[in-house]
Amino acid sequence: MRTLDKKRLSRRNLIYSALIVLLFVFLLSGFVRLQLTNKAVYIQQSMNNSIRRVELYPVRGYIKDRHGKILVDTHPAYSIAAIPSDIDSSSVHFLEKTLNIDKSEIDKKLKNKHGFRPVVMARDISLAKLTELEENRLSLPGILPVVDTKRYFPPGISSPHIFGTVGEVSEQEQAANHHYQSGDMVGKSGLEKKYDLVMRGTKGLRFDRIDARGKELGMYDKNRNLPPVHGDDLYLYMDYELQSFAEGLLEGKRGSLVAIDTRNGGIIALASKPDYDPRILSGKIDSETWKALISDESHPLYSRSVQSAYPPGSTYKIVAAAAALQEKTITKQWTAYCPGYFKLGRKTIHCWAEKGHGTLDLLGAIKNSCNVYFFKLGLKIGLDTWSKYSTIFRFGQRTGIDLPNENPGLVPTKAYFNKIYGENGWTRGNLANLAIGQGELLTTPLQIAQFAMILANKGVYYTPHLVDHTYNYSSQKNVAFPVETKYINGISQEVYDIVREGMHRVANGGTGWRARVRGVDMAGKTGTAQNPHGNPHAWFMGFAPYDLPQVAIAVIVENGGGGGAVAAPIARRFLEKYFYGQPLPQLQIKKDSTQATPLQPLVPINIDAISPLPVIVPGDTL
Repeated sequence: MRTLDKKRLSRRNLIYSALIVLLFVFLLSGFVRLQLTNKAVYIQQSMNNSIRRVELYPVRGYIKDRHGKILVDTHPAYSIAAIPSDIDSSSVHFLEKTLNIDKSEIDKKLKNKHGFRPVVMARDISLAKLTELEENRLSLPGILPVVDTKRYFPPGISSPHIFGTVGEVSEQEQAANHHYQSGDMVGKSGLEKKYDLVMRGTKGLRFDRIDARGKELGMYDKNRNLPPVHGDDLYLYMDYELQSFAEGLLEGKRGSLVAIDTRNGGIIALASKPDYDPRILSGKIDSETWKALISDESHPLYSRSVQSAYPPGSTYKIVAAAAALQEKTITKQWTAYCPGYFKLGRKTIHCWAEKGHGTLDLLGAIKNSCNVYFFKLGLKIGLDTWSKYSTIFRFGQRTGIDLPNENPGLVPTKAYFNKIYGENGWTRGNLANLAIGQGELLTTPLQIAQFAMILANKGVYYTPHLVDHTYNYSSQKNVAFPVETKYINGISQEVYDIVREGMHRVANGGTGWRARVRGVDMAGKTGTAQNPHGNPHAWFMGFAPYDLPQVAIAVIVENGGGGGAVAAPIARRFLEKYFYGQPLPQLQIKKDSTQATPLQPLVPINIDAISPLPVIVPGDTL
């Protein structure tokens, strides 16, 4: 009996011992999990209850011109943020009544947001609203002010289509780019969008001690703080004085002026009118102002230089001429008779000169911009050849300028016409129209300026670019825009010489004589593009000086009338400003002059405005 009791007791002790061991193992594993495995997690949870992680917004990079003049600055502003875990009904009421934020908007911003990361509820608040918040902070849990920034434009600075806008990141933008977080301010258009990732900088961190109600009790540990990193500055190639002058030339008009340095592709001016005051979109904007902007029939939000596509008119006759010469369809001696009209089947197409030009060779046809000559020439070269050389000269494709949303334009082909009109739905008349830059053909002012650069350099060109270099604050070094020399293949130097000589005659006694700058030998081509919505568009493209080109230019004035009468004088005044520092006094210039007589400049030439910026090797410091 005793033996049995002893066995039972031994078994019971064994069970108790096993239970104690298991309990100890359980406690030990919990201790390991708490103190070792998940130590960081629990420390973070503990810190979240007493320490607030505050993001510090960096200064967005400045935009400057070639001389270092600040064009787009950053000024401090204040925003109101909410901490999802702390906010209550009184705080929501404050956001609704004091800041006029709709309840649905509050719910949308806080949807699926948890924890202690502040969510920005309102930006660029007034000093009065900020003061009211500070006076009631103790009764508004989860609401706090955030030091923010907004873009500032110094007096005299406009050019909104170049600089663009900054706004709060959308859900689509956030999903497409892992660098973006909810509430971030990102570039929405223009240079702000194109260079957003380098301009936005890097956020910093500060850790503050807080009590149970979220009241700040001071800094937790300054050694844990991370300062924000200043965003990169953009240095533009342009002298903003020239840009501002170009915009003034278009004031009261609808159109564009694009000027490119033929030696490196740097944008000297990129003006588009009408535009808008960029200050309107640099902070809060009321719904009425925004509605007025988007409903304005003049489309001030649209960059006509880069986004608008037009029929190029007679500026495009140079493409037909080059195609015919390169394919040996004609020589420059080939002539055609212009009686003032051209009959194609039962259709009569008129030349701009009602009495006609008589018999012209190629150079004469370019100089006088004879439509009849190029109608006949277009029929000789055919649609396939015309489309081929249009593509060779980079039409129907983006230039690659450092701006978003560039329009590639349109170069019609047989496949295009067959798709639009059916295989038997289009005629030779379509081709005749294309040869003089009319019909379905569409180009941007930037593409025409690039074409002028190609002609100036006899086939050498560079990607047009606004930014010359960026400056990085961390490395304290400049990073240059990668300028690459490119070549147009398939066009001989002899062809360039012939069409350039024709353009030289245009500016010296031809249809573009009003563009001629005294003392500067140059070449150009006018264009008058018909459109079904009013008066023709006025075009001019050209380059100067003729022998050692420095600048290529394209001007369009929507519904302006004749290119020689309207667009050419605008180009002349800009080139005078470029070469002489100011427009020259008006003197009588003989239309039939065959060459530009060099004259002594009336004012010293602005050498700094003419010379290209020094070449910066990526990583070098200026």
